Amino acid sequence: MFGYPIPRWLIIVGVVFVGAVALAGLGLREKTVTVSEGDQTITLTTQAGTVGDAIQSAGIALYPEDIVQPPAGSPLEPDSTITITRALPVQIVDGGVTHSIRTHRNEIAAMIAEAGKTLSPGDAVYADGQRVPADQFDLVGPVPHVILIQRAMPIAIVDGTRGATQTITTAALTVGGAIAEAGITLYVADGVTPPLADPLKPNLAITIQRSLPITVEVDGKTLQTRTHRTTVAEVLTDTGVMLVANDFTVPGPDDPPPADGSAIRVVRVVEQIITETKPLAYETQYQAIADLEIDTTQIIQAGAYGTTASRVRVRYENGVEISRAAEDSWTAAASQSRIVGYGTKIVTRTLDTPNGPVEYWRAVRMYATSYSASRSGTPRTAPWYGRTRSGKVLTIGMAAIDLRVMPLGTRLYVPGYGFATAEDTGGGVKGKWIDLGYDDWNFVNWHQYVTVYFLTPVPPADQIKWVIP
Repeated sequence: MFGYPIPRWLIIVGVVFVGAVALAGLGLREKTVTVSEGDQTITLTTQAGTVGDAIQSAGIALYPEDIVQPPAGSPLEPDSTITITRALPVQIVDGGVTHSIRTHRNEIAAMIAEAGKTLSPGDAVYADGQRVPADQFDLVGPVPHVILIQRAMPIAIVDGTRGATQTITTAALTVGGAIAEAGITLYVADGVTPPLADPLKPNLAITIQRSLPITVEVDGKTLQTRTHRTTVAEVLTDTGVMLVANDFTVPGPDDPPPADGSAIRVVRVVEQIITETKPLAYETQYQAIADLEIDTTQIIQAGAYGTTASRVRVRYENGVEISRAAEDSWTAAASQSRIVGYGTKIVTRTLDTPNGPVEYWRAVRMYATSYSASRSGTPRTAPWYGRTRSGKVLTIGMAAIDLRVMPLGTRLYVPGYGFATAEDTGGGVKGKWIDLGYDDWNFVNWHQYVTVYFLTPVPPADQIKWVIP
């Protein structure tokens, strides 16, 4: 314009400035990432620069022991999947002192070691109240909430009737547990000091006071007496207990009273007729809607549960339900079907890709994995080794799909992979899952969600899976 040539250095400065501005814009570009934790997955859009920043922007709190892949300091890549493996909390109780840890181990011995504890011979370990056999300390199992270490201790048991005293070393939790370990049988009327539920202490002396009672359990009460009668019916008469209608006893009325000190049980029997109702499930029906775009749905009619009713004879013994039998049933209220409208309108669109613009008529979010001939699980000796469902030799550009989603031969575009044709199926490929094919030499491992584009031309209507499972 001014008639003078522009200096070369000014051109270079301008190019560098424009490039810097472009790079800054790319750094601030929003990225879509998936965060997976156990069986929960969330997808978010963020401008975070690192994996840790993305997790923080999602409002997810981490413990130091949790494992994040990729590591928290890694740069955040677009369309990446962040996996969080939580360390599980466990409380280790030893000598009344609780130590809290978070762990990825699931062997009892390893968790105890992480808490800095060691076991001596005879010590017992209880996981959530259940004693763990010593030969299972190193076995893999579910992670308990509480691990209790019970140290082995000496106690004395004095049996008043036998006049015998025995000293044992035990890691039982209670007086009752120690008596059971010693192989001593107790009866209902026996007295134990301290009480059976009391915790054990080192050098504790347990005293058992024996008795020879006859015990009757009736109407929620326990009656104790002594008797010289020869039948259960006579014992009940002496105690003023009567049997009514279907009531029965254990042992039976004509049997002798238990000689081992066990109780006579009186079982009160009541039968009732009640009416039970249960929900009657409704069906879901699908109806095409011509002016609704494909892969969108609309509730045309909400479903409603019906009700079935039945007369049931219920038998109670001592107030506890023992059995119930339906005598007849009927439909009290009919259910109403749920009608879901699905779109059949197809709109073609264009997507700009590194391979140039592509025209598509459907876009479905799918979980993508990858495989090759040697990774398909088929033995090399099998005649179909390296062959797809369509009979072709597996190579890059082929994909395994669920036939309920699309037919074989469907042409696709997968960002990050390129063009693909549905040529194969697989036992594990179900629903919105696509397995991307490779040769053995160019295999790339996929485990992420991606949008899959169905390329034009649009297939005939009878070949389109309008409702994808």
